[in-house]
Amino acid sequence: MVRYELKKILGTAGGKVALVLMAAVVMVTFWLAGPCVKWINEQGDPETGPAAIAKLRSAKKEWAGPLDEEKLQAVIRENQRITATSEAQSKDYHQNDIAYGWKQGISDIRLLLNSAFADGFRSYDYYKADQLVPEQAKDFYSNRVRLLKDWLYDTTDDGYYRLNDAEKEYLIAQYENWETPITYDYTTGWEKTLTYTTTITMLCVLILGYLMAGIFSNEFKWHSDSIFFSTPYGRNQAVWAKIQAGFLLVTVVYWSSILTFSLLTLSYLGFDGWNCPIQIFRWKCFYNITCGQYYLLVLVGGYVGTLFISFLVMWISAKTRSSLFAVTIPYVIIFLPSFVPENLNTKYFGKLLSLLPDRLLDVGMSASYFDLLSIGKKVVGALPVCLLLYCILSLILVPAMYRTYRHKQIT
Repeated sequence: MVRYELKKILGTAGGKVALVLMAAVVMVTFWLAGPCVKWINEQGDPETGPAAIAKLRSAKKEWAGPLDEEKLQAVIRENQRITATSEAQSKDYHQNDIAYGWKQGISDIRLLLNSAFADGFRSYDYYKADQLVPEQAKDFYSNRVRLLKDWLYDTTDDGYYRLNDAEKEYLIAQYENWETPITYDYTTGWEKTLTYTTTITMLCVLILGYLMAGIFSNEFKWHSDSIFFSTPYGRNQAVWAKIQAGFLLVTVVYWSSILTFSLLTLSYLGFDGWNCPIQIFRWKCFYNITCGQYYLLVLVGGYVGTLFISFLVMWISAKTRSSLFAVTIPYVIIFLPSFVPENLNTKYFGKLLSLLPDRLLDVGMSASYFDLLSIGKKVVGALPVCLLLYCILSLILVPAMYRTYRHKQIT
């Protein structure tokens, strides 16, 4: 019966087009994440392809290891040396590209210096590293905490009013508990994978929403419900088979898409740096986890969010007998929060927004937000709460779908 339900979903022209579209999304996103990464050669011209990736990896690997004061001083001196060259000082953009190419090995650390020595917690100056001297390297890690404290207790900034005292203390403790010096390595593969996984997840939700919308409503749409439910299997197994088919389709499509994209991208760009802290390219993140742990969090969060939204679509489809209404749900969940006016994003309304399911579809960015919840005297990140909440709601939707469709079947 489950196989029959899957055939009904995927056997139509629309179902086949949806699967082809999902495959195309994976390949196009991989192209944007991997083959588009460039290496600037000695002539200032961009190169792409495996050979270019190997050169970029080799250049960054030269600076791998503990990012201590000595290493930071060496990076600042190297940056000073390149910045002082005639190529870097030239008004000719091509000459500037040549100088940029010389900085590719230190480019990641240079961006960290820009963040650590920024004028303010929410400010960023791409050229800040060019103004540094080696003696300032000792303040690299302490500045991260100092800038956070300045922002949290600045009465002219909204951060002062959005977070209560316990939440401020929690953030400061998370920053102070960050194990330093961190280990630096080439992490381009993980950075691109984590950045573009969100694209795969969101488009997967939209395509699955289209497929899920007809599971419970098609019999009524085709006016075949009386015949379908008059059969022994239709009476006794139809509802549970539809739920199983939906769960199986979501699971297979999501994991096959995400893992295919991840393996392609990481195989092309490299698996190096999985044990480096996520702050290498998410500097303000307060979750003290590695790139590998962050990747698992993104995958699990995306799956829970996709499963919940797909089940919600199925339940609404069963409730309304309308696939047209049900198919709009993923669009509302994904895009509606972005239209919330800034003046409505207040202290308490902001906490509500942090618990919406769209945050699970974009864990790559959600983990960078200061979304905190105070539960009694305990402060926790909103992301773990979201994971638990939507796991529970997904489980609740299973009997809700069953009861709703059984009722429609009987009536």
